[in-house]
Amino acid sequence: MSTPSPVATLGLTSWRSSNNFKSIALLLAFPLLLLLLVGVTFFFFGLFTGAGQNSGGFGAWQELGIRPVLGTGSPFDLAVSAIVAWWPAVIGIAVVWVLIGYLFNDSIIHMATGAVAVTRQEQPQLYNLLENLCISRGIATPKLYVIDSEVMNAYASGIDDKSYAITVTSGLLQTLNRDEIEAVLAHELTHIIDRDTRLLIITIVFVGMISFLAQLLWRSIRFAAFTRGRSRKGGGGMIILVLIAAVVMAIGYLLALVLRFALSRRRELLADAGSVELTKNPDALIAALLKISKNAELPHVPSEVRQMFFENPPSFFDLGGLFATHPSIEKRVRILEQLGGRLPAGNVAAPQDGSSPHSHPGPWG
Repeated sequence: MSTPSPVATLGLTSWRSSNNFKSIALLLAFPLLLLLLVGVTFFFFGLFTGAGQNSGGFGAWQELGIRPVLGTGSPFDLAVSAIVAWWPAVIGIAVVWVLIGYLFNDSIIHMATGAVAVTRQEQPQLYNLLENLCISRGIATPKLYVIDSEVMNAYASGIDDKSYAITVTSGLLQTLNRDEIEAVLAHELTHIIDRDTRLLIITIVFVGMISFLAQLLWRSIRFAAFTRGRSRKGGGGMIILVLIAAVVMAIGYLLALVLRFALSRRRELLADAGSVELTKNPDALIAALLKISKNAELPHVPSEVRQMFFENPPSFFDLGGLFATHPSIEKRVRILEQLGGRLPAGNVAAPQDGSSPHSHPGPWG
């Protein structure tokens, strides 16, 4: 019986063709989501206070630059007026965040992980492995970085040919054998081929934007409340607006996180399939997964960056996988078995002390 191909099983080809569209759609959708959150906040505020029909309405909030647009004094009027008043600031924030992400994403990520660029002279065999994989697909070889850590992990980063990079830990190089390292490199290279790194950076940037806008809204409201002093008018309304804004932004932030994590889990499964497509060796990827899962956590790295890693161990707050950035190791191994992979003999993973169960230590012995 023939082994099912990764493309047939996981839709790898269609995923690649749709990722550029998704990136553009997210660029447009997240600013619109931010504006929607602003509108929803003021709609509920108007609903609770009567909007322009009393002292808690438009007249009390001129400090925030809101002027009536429809002239009806309804909650919907207040929502539309807030969006019209704030859209330049929201779009401006979006543009600034995108520019920061585009220009500095690689340096920010490598700084956060402590990764150091390595040359071909320093890691000739690692370069050869990656270069051979790139030649098989006719693409430029990404830069290589190494994190000095006994932990075993790796990640791909960058948004274009100038910034694409693959980073591995020294612990991974010391523990995995040659085939397993090649499988990990192929997994990360698939993220680059599929433009996953670009898509993920966009999602991280805009989730951060929602958090930033929530803080900006909070500070603006506090400033307006302070400038009004302890006025007899509007004090209670300001408290209501603060509470509504906090709830709406929290819900928006959680929804954005759920979307981001769902995209992340899907991309990991497809990158596993891409690794098999490149190496034709699902056994090596299964063995690498089992070893890396024993010692994969880099606690000093921010959670947004850990999402990019080959493996990101689940946390207590994953809520049954809803907030998990990666599928479980069991699920990944099960799918790889469906692609023809087999568990290593005795299902032996790398021990915690970092020594290899193979007859020779490291990949080059």
